Amino acid sequence: MNKISEIFQAWVAAANPTPEQKEIAEYRSSVCDSCDKKGFNDIMNLYYCMECGCPLNKKVFSPVEGPKACPLAKWEK
Repeated sequence: MNKISEIFQAWVAAANPTPEQKEIAEYRSSVCDSCDKKGFNDIMNLYYCMECGCPLNKKVFSPVEGPKACPLAKWEK
């Protein structure tokens, strides 16, 4: 899957997630909460991944499965 497609699908899923997508996103968010690469952008008022630059409220909905979805391979789901 190319990055543009992944990003688009993540944004669509974030807008109206299925129960399964919501569960995965909650798990991924919990992993990110303890990650030292979680940053906060004051101007945009959002958390983002300092490794890849993605906003976390969308990144956690990536359709890529498991460790491949996280640039640091921290996600199991």
